[in-house]
Amino acid sequence: MRMRWILAGGATLAAVLTSSAFQATQSNEDVLAQARNLGKAFYENPTTQAQSVDQFKKALDMMPNSARERVNYGISLLHNAKTAEGIAELEKAQKQDPSIPHTWFNLGIAYKKESQFDKAIEQFLGMVKLVPDEPISHYNLGVLYKLTGKPEDSLKEVEISTKLNPNLAGPHFQLYNAYRAAGRTADATREQATFQDIKKRQAGAAVTEDLEWCYYAEVYDPIEPEKAPVIAAASLKVRKLAAESGAVNSIAADVDGDGKTDLIVWSAKGAQGFQAGTLALDLGLGAVADIVSVAAGDFNNDGLGDLAVLTKEGASLWANKKGKFEKAASDLPKGVFTKAIWLDYDHDYDLDLVLLGADSSLVRNNGAAGFSTKDATFPFVKGSAIDGVFFDLVPDTDGMDLVISYSDRGGVLYRDRLNGKYEAIEIPVVPTGAKWLTARDLDNDSATDIVLGTGSKAQVIWNKAGKLEAGTAWDAAGPVAVADLRNSGVEDVVTAGNVYRNDGQGKFTATPNAALNGAVALSAAGFTDGHTSVAAIGKDGSASVLDSDTTVGAWLHVTLAGVKNLKQSYGAKIEVKSAAHYQKKTYLGMPLDFGMRDYKEADTVRITWANGLIQNEVHQAVGKPGSYKEAQRLSGSCPMIFTWNGAGFTFLTDVLGVAPLGATSGDGQYFPTDHDEYVQIPGEAMVQKDGAYEIRITEELREVSYLDRIQLIAVDHPAQMDIYTNDKFKSPPFPEFRLYGVEKKIRPLAAKDDGNNDVLAQLLKNDATYPDRFTRRPDGTATLHHLDLDFGKSATANKAVLVLAGWVDWADGSTFRGASQEALPGAEQVGLVFPSLQVKDTSGKWRTVVEDMGIPAGKPKTISVDLTGKWLSASREVRIITNLCVYWDEIFLSEETGTPQTVLTKVDASVASLDFRGFSKPVIDPERKQPEAFLYNQVSPVSNWNPTPGSYTRYGDVRQLLGSTDDQFVIMGAGDELVLKFAPEKLPALRMGWKRDYLLLVDGWAKDADANTAFSTSVGPLPFHNMKSYPYSGNEHYPGDAAHKRYVEKFNTRPALRLMRPLTENRRS
Repeated sequence: MRMRWILAGGATLAAVLTSSAFQATQSNEDVLAQARNLGKAFYENPTTQAQSVDQFKKALDMMPNSARERVNYGISLLHNAKTAEGIAELEKAQKQDPSIPHTWFNLGIAYKKESQFDKAIEQFLGMVKLVPDEPISHYNLGVLYKLTGKPEDSLKEVEISTKLNPNLAGPHFQLYNAYRAAGRTADATREQATFQDIKKRQAGAAVTEDLEWCYYAEVYDPIEPEKAPVIAAASLKVRKLAAESGAVNSIAADVDGDGKTDLIVWSAKGAQGFQAGTLALDLGLGAVADIVSVAAGDFNNDGLGDLAVLTKEGASLWANKKGKFEKAASDLPKGVFTKAIWLDYDHDYDLDLVLLGADSSLVRNNGAAGFSTKDATFPFVKGSAIDGVFFDLVPDTDGMDLVISYSDRGGVLYRDRLNGKYEAIEIPVVPTGAKWLTARDLDNDSATDIVLGTGSKAQVIWNKAGKLEAGTAWDAAGPVAVADLRNSGVEDVVTAGNVYRNDGQGKFTATPNAALNGAVALSAAGFTDGHTSVAAIGKDGSASVLDSDTTVGAWLHVTLAGVKNLKQSYGAKIEVKSAAHYQKKTYLGMPLDFGMRDYKEADTVRITWANGLIQNEVHQAVGKPGSYKEAQRLSGSCPMIFTWNGAGFTFLTDVLGVAPLGATSGDGQYFPTDHDEYVQIPGEAMVQKDGAYEIRITEELREVSYLDRIQLIAVDHPAQMDIYTNDKFKSPPFPEFRLYGVEKKIRPLAAKDDGNNDVLAQLLKNDATYPDRFTRRPDGTATLHHLDLDFGKSATANKAVLVLAGWVDWADGSTFRGASQEALPGAEQVGLVFPSLQVKDTSGKWRTVVEDMGIPAGKPKTISVDLTGKWLSASREVRIITNLCVYWDEIFLSEETGTPQTVLTKVDASVASLDFRGFSKPVIDPERKQPEAFLYNQVSPVSNWNPTPGSYTRYGDVRQLLGSTDDQFVIMGAGDELVLKFAPEKLPALRMGWKRDYLLLVDGWAKDADANTAFSTSVGPLPFHNMKSYPYSGNEHYPGDAAHKRYVEKFNTRPALRLMRPLTENRRS
């Protein structure tokens, strides 16, 4: 039901917007769109490509005269080894419409593979005529000319290819051979050096090197922008608000934390609020004089929107105390600023502040340590900044880019290069003096555009494949806003006096609107479900809300609640798709409305949280509010290990938690990484399957694994003895390989947490019950806490080893970055505190005797801590202190510290095969008090992320890559599986009275896709064992000898799969 608005006085003013009811129908069009969508989804997943043929055939049957449907049917046939049929369909499509490049490229590759070189040349000639700047086509044409004895033509085409894309290695290698054959030694030497340089860094380039692939090798999915449907005559109601006289501007914000949008209006006398744009609210800002600007953002992540308030005296922060604001202590830079912008510039789960003015400033949020100015780390150009907005220049990336306008120069794009680094790029398309900048996808192609005004003009800056292009400018005196007042599914541009109707194809039609005349400030928001309104400040200082009272279209009202991400979900992207209709908006801490035309539901609501994780909600009903809470899920950790127990493959644990490649430990610092881990496997978890011991290692998460050496080690030992390793995650010096044999477990007599709770029962056996009453923080860490253990009168000779089972709910790199900022002087928090161990001295005081005792490297594992010589008194009490979420299970002491009686037998894999498998069903505790586990027999071909871009190890036999530590890796991405088989006959007979357990040695690294992980957006640069650190310095590089070059060229040939496709395509390259 629509809320009744309270008016300050006056009647309503009707203002014509436009015409009749929705005309479009769905039915067959929707069925066709679904067949296309399913066909593309199946095609892009290697496990379901065969199913794409049926879907594309279904689309072709519905549209038998459509060249588009025939092209896709033909391409899917080619990729399912139906070469003759695929060629025939593409030839027919080419005759139907020779302007489609996809036919020429795919036929060229198909004929080349069939050794029909003349036909392939004909196709690529047609291709380069249609798309002369496509480098892969020129390269293939050059190769074909070489194969047909035309070296001069070949050289010409390959040279063109290198000019079009100098970063492709293959063409440079061809030039090297051609120049060498022609006696052009200097040119050959240059090309060889260029080729070698590219190969060193290309293993993880975002554009992968597959010289038989380009954009036109993919499904033909042309952008078909929809026209906005024609809508019946509507009107705007103008409601005068009881605002203080002299109002100058307003913003929308959720003031009282009720999940609904409110309005803040300010004047020289102060600021006041209007609940849902109606009821007056006392914000506690009535006495704040001479306000220049206000920006809402939840800087303390308590779920309530706080404020940055700019006055003529400077900037200040105001904390939201349940609807009233109190000034917060903050050390903000001095000076006068014109605009404040909240964004998480360093991706550490808190909002930072950019202050714009003659001397712009970046103010970093350090959490409990307050705010600090970081101007030296941000590339501000010289100029007087007046406005700005953050957006994503390139869709489906983690970046938070920023466009800033200036009064004395053209605009500047600040590109987010991640890890807290930005690059300043001049963009003259944003004119001098531009203001009222708004970021919105106006043509529904997933690329965010920019709308601006200059005071005399309004203009759209179109985002075309990451390139900003100036659109038509219109005469428009005054401010600019963007709103879908008709629920048409496309957004119009609102100015003082006009609504510029968006036809969805880049054209706007001016519709005069008297209700908007004289406005000096405009802001759009949905104050009631399903209705977008415009708040207007008149030149007389009055404040009004303009509501469309004849909204025809359906609507979808979206509210987000972050868990790992910010509670107000600032910066999340929301995409909505119904049949062929698509929209995208950015969440700024308050609900968003999507116009849904006459659709009955949204097929998909896709939420991309600020940390890059994707959450899909399907079949969402329109016409009612939709609230979405972030689904908790690890995005990066380590590869998972499954073993055959006789009945099936069961999840054991993860591996390489000791080797988090490129993981940040703070500003500009990275964890040093171990590179080998010995994973304990109990004998009962290893049962022969078809005459072999079989282990499967899967990549379930958003990361890349580099596996160099894998070896199974049988550990034979007396049956009455349990064996434990010295393996764990800790800082250098890394643990040496060592085994402990335990026959007698000395269990604690007492155990209490720092709340004085008795937790002894949880620690007496390994049963997945843990002391878990410590306080978890929203960022995935905990408050500083301790665990006290008392081992009575044991270890009288001061010789003992402490054995601890448990697991860690591992925080990501962005959390580490934020925690390191909280470690600044004066902070309540102390940064990340890895577990340390204390004992009591003779006076009864706790003393730290092991600064870094280590932790289980991820999922459930057991670690050992040698306490020999560590006791400082007769007390055998132990205290473990940390602020990580470590969940301890069984803990005991052993006095047996010597080398145990064992027989170790090392066995290499007899079979090692890499393939795509998909993703096991995760088992997730909603409170994260149990480790994430995986059900092997329940598998999905897609997850909530795509593999990291780059070149991976080709599928198939990879046994030769795992036999030695030589920096020749099996490179695995999300969805991949490594199948390992070990021959039992290589193991000795087990002695009488002995037992056999196992260790799995895995040497390598794992790199996640967290925004603060070094090179998180690419597979490369590849690590190597002699590197001093990662990222490594400029004088270090991956080995470039002949053996490693052969390895890269032979094995690392598989481009990253696109398991989750964009809801719409907007780029051609």
